[in-house]
Amino acid sequence: MTPPFSAEERQAIRSEFPHLQGRAYLNYASVGPLPLRARRKIDEINDVFQRLDRNFDPETDEAVARARTACAALIGGDVSGLGLFPNTSYGLNWALGFLRPRSGEAVLICDQEFPALRYAIWHLRHFGVATVTVAVPPYGGLTPEDLDLQLTRHPEVKVVATSWVSFRSGYRCDLAGLAEVTHRHGAHLLVDGIQGIGTRPLEAEASGVDVVCAAVHKWLCCPVGMGFAWCRRELMEQRISPWGGWMSVDWHAQYGQLLGEIRDMNRGPRTAETGTVNFQGVRAMAETTAWIAELGVDRIACHTDELLDLLYGNLDRERYVWLSDREARARSSIVCVRPRKGDAEAVRRFLSARGLVTGVREGALRLSPHFPTLRSEVEQLVHSLHEFE
Repeated sequence: MTPPFSAEERQAIRSEFPHLQGRAYLNYASVGPLPLRARRKIDEINDVFQRLDRNFDPETDEAVARARTACAALIGGDVSGLGLFPNTSYGLNWALGFLRPRSGEAVLICDQEFPALRYAIWHLRHFGVATVTVAVPPYGGLTPEDLDLQLTRHPEVKVVATSWVSFRSGYRCDLAGLAEVTHRHGAHLLVDGIQGIGTRPLEAEASGVDVVCAAVHKWLCCPVGMGFAWCRRELMEQRISPWGGWMSVDWHAQYGQLLGEIRDMNRGPRTAETGTVNFQGVRAMAETTAWIAELGVDRIACHTDELLDLLYGNLDRERYVWLSDREARARSSIVCVRPRKGDAEAVRRFLSARGLVTGVREGALRLSPHFPTLRSEVEQLVHSLHEFE
């Protein structure tokens, strides 16, 4: 049984977010707040850049390695297959170039996908690659059964692209089931993991997905402009990255000798680390992702499940419709509700005036608590929802 956070652990977690005092932040699916440990790392390197009185290269390499290791642990993948990217869209574009769907072939997505995935795939039409769009329920997602049917109808599909967790509904896909069907039909599975990584175990290796891409400014509480991609080892051995640069090789912080023999490049996403990293961002990313990995995403999932069960059990069904799937196989840390009277934006403004930070997506109030969220804050949310007229 997964142990809950102790009172001491909860206190230590909240101490990292003093700026949340007096507010109930329930919008991690949009942007996560920066913990103090990340802010300190950013301030430290900013001070170094002002002074430029010491060599910062070794600690940068150490931060990059630490960030890769932590992110690989968070998704259950081998660290050798993980590279650091600026954002999800960068990773998706690299992945589509790496997986190389050809003219006359197709990529399959569902019609409820976030624009980052939709537009990266839609752009491939310029190269003769078609898009097969599958209609799914607004608060559901792509299932292995539906995928099997679609791939039988569309043998030209060579890449199946899906979000692990829907930004709109919180529906969590069965990645292992999708991967089995995808591979049986001779295609590859590309996963946008941004709305789930850090909230519960993904198990990339065990589930059989081919490539995972994600930014880290939401549930991982890192600076905007940082992310990663991971791919499985067999693909790295079979394919060459479409991008490469001088930082695609290991220099070991030895930049005094840059000429001479060409060094061997890394493979997979590491090859796409083409140039200088965000020095501030990577330090903060390393600090925060390692912390979350140490806390344990299984424990984080239990914590948020308890909070969402509290919300579900106390929400007035005569006034609000619960839209998201509550089945264990499909639930995530995102929940959407809709008022039976009035509109979601009016509810959001009402809650905001009372210190409750939420979001609105596609006409529904989106609630996304996380490991710093307190039980008392969810109780405050329920009370405020019932006060709305």
